[in-house]
Amino acid sequence: MEPSEYQPKHLFDPARAASLLDPQQRMVADPLALVREMGILPGMRVVDLGCGAGFFTHALLEAVGEDGRVVAVELQEPILAVLRERLGSHPQLEVILADLLNTGLESGGWDAVFVAFTLHEVPVAVALVEIRRILRPGGVLAILDWGHARTCPEQEPGRNVGPPEEERLLPEVLRRQLVEAGWRETAYGERLGGCHYWVNAQSETCNELA
Repeated sequence: MEPSEYQPKHLFDPARAASLLDPQQRMVADPLALVREMGILPGMRVVDLGCGAGFFTHALLEAVGEDGRVVAVELQEPILAVLRERLGSHPQLEVILADLLNTGLESGGWDAVFVAFTLHEVPVAVALVEIRRILRPGGVLAILDWGHARTCPEQEPGRNVGPPEEERLLPEVLRRQLVEAGWRETAYGERLGGCHYWVNAQSETCNELA
């Protein structure tokens, strides 16, 4: 693959990195409760893929506890600097500047890969190859993304939160792509009337090796 293909559709403006930590922008008031609902458990080794400024990273660290580990992967250094300033000294956290399609992480070493509001920005099929590579046999892929725009409440008159409908990775599309790529869905949930959805999946290839 050419390096240019590793770029997301839209690069977030680093000058606005602090806004990535605003619960109103994500519409997630309790990220710890959400990541636990999505199956992140104490002692897990978790990759926070496309972590941004670390909105979910702190919650993941709380969920895995002292016996777990979180690796936060982000493409843009200025945004990652915001995360480092907040959480860089945490003993269970490693921060990596890398593309989520080519992380450089060890193969088969991770219990879970957590991807929030990011997968719609990249070629999903390519991302699933890298995620399968880094997950251990039986490891879990946990995806959180935006559902249909019409289901999302307005922050102000005439303006929905999240990306435009045509830029979203809608649940029916993602679920089909997971099946086509050899993944088995293990859990599914929706929030805010479908404005958000989450999917947990395991690679059938990895399961055969477990």
